[in-house]
Amino acid sequence: MKNIRALVRFIYIRLFKKGVTIAALSYIGKGVKITTHGSGQITCNGKIRLDSFTELEARGKITLGSHFVMNPYSRVVAHQQIDIGENVVIARFVSILDHDHSFKTEHGAFAFDGYKAAPIKIGNNVWIGDKVSILKGVTIGDNVIIAANAVVTKDIPSNVIAGGIPAKILKSIND
Repeated sequence: MKNIRALVRFIYIRLFKKGVTIAALSYIGKGVKITTHGSGQITCNGKIRLDSFTELEARGKITLGSHFVMNPYSRVVAHQQIDIGENVVIARFVSILDHDHSFKTEHGAFAFDGYKAAPIKIGNNVWIGDKVSILKGVTIGDNVIIAANAVVTKDIPSNVIAGGIPAKILKSIND
């Protein structure tokens, strides 16, 4: 029954969600939020799995490679562009955001002043652990593991394990 409901959600998204393209039959879990705003686009280039209560939101562009898996309560939000490669697994409670809020002070109080955005690129064969935050302007190479609770603020090269706040290279995968 669970798979039938996931299939119905997949068909609904393919038929009725403006700006969303999913190239292959995919699993869409319960409570998944897929939203585009204005000219926003979400493109899935192959089979993906969005587990329950995940979120994809695009004011800009999100591109997902085949065999992409996003576990519950994770989100990808693009105001500019986020490109994620093939064979990428995102654990629970992960946030990938290509923007920050801008603010100014008026009469001693903070006031929202728009967004600052920069693209994010995540390579192929990447495993992103629980509660990781990936922030604007970051590129993550191929064959990378990001350890749980890391905050990625700078580029991560290929073939490494990275972790910490801010994230840094912990070791080479080839070691």
